[in-house]
Amino acid sequence: MTKRMKTKVKKTVLYGLLFMASKWTITALLYYSGFWSYWFLLLFPIADTIAATFAIIYLRNNFRKYFKKALKISYPEGFKEIIKKIESKQTLLLKEITYAAKSKNPLDKKMAFSAYFLSTIKVLEKEGESFETIKKLCIDIAKDYVKPKNKLHKWINTLQPKLINLPFAESYLKRYGRKTSTASHEDGFTADIFTDKDSTLGFGYGMDIKACGICTLFKNNQATNYTAIMCEVDKLTFSLAGYELIRMDTIANGASKCDFRFKKI
Repeated sequence: MTKRMKTKVKKTVLYGLLFMASKWTITALLYYSGFWSYWFLLLFPIADTIAATFAIIYLRNNFRKYFKKALKISYPEGFKEIIKKIESKQTLLLKEITYAAKSKNPLDKKMAFSAYFLSTIKVLEKEGESFETIKKLCIDIAKDYVKPKNKLHKWINTLQPKLINLPFAESYLKRYGRKTSTASHEDGFTADIFTDKDSTLGFGYGMDIKACGICTLFKNNQATNYTAIMCEVDKLTFSLAGYELIRMDTIANGASKCDFRFKKI
């Protein structure tokens, strides 16, 4: 994306955020004035908020800069050469996951990001770095990537746990579950979504990943010993969004599924 396009997208998102804020303001005024009686109308400002969340994620999806920042600090001398090798490896890996870009399964959308982690891992491994060094670098990159960049971003990160108990959430999650339960590709993700309290530690949302696209990608590239690092990245990501991720086991550790269960922090 060119600099001009990025500026245009940022302006569009800003206008969208202002429009969203105006809807929440009107909703609040109606409620406190005693005119509020149709709760389904909450869907409109909530839909705007969700759209804004995805827009911000889209703007942040230039994940390469977080890798470059960490690598430049760790390898100031050979930084440019390392990045060149990572980009070259990423080009090859993207050919293995071409399905992800057009996949109707939303879980497959994280494959490009995961592939860049794998590209970095393989290059640093070839450079002779230890497992612990590579793991620390990956965790540092993930922390920098997911941490809130401002107060609005922090608020959006904590919004999801609060939305789980709203009336429309169960219906939305069931539709989401229908998408995640269908494999768009044999190497991609499949997962079952749960919304009942008994299966989700009382939270109202849980997930069993039955096929992990990341595990498959790492396995196909002889990097299964690094897959657990991505599991730690998941835990870190959810914690900054206001969740405590609870898992009994993962596919990376040899289990038949990854059981994602959550609690509010």
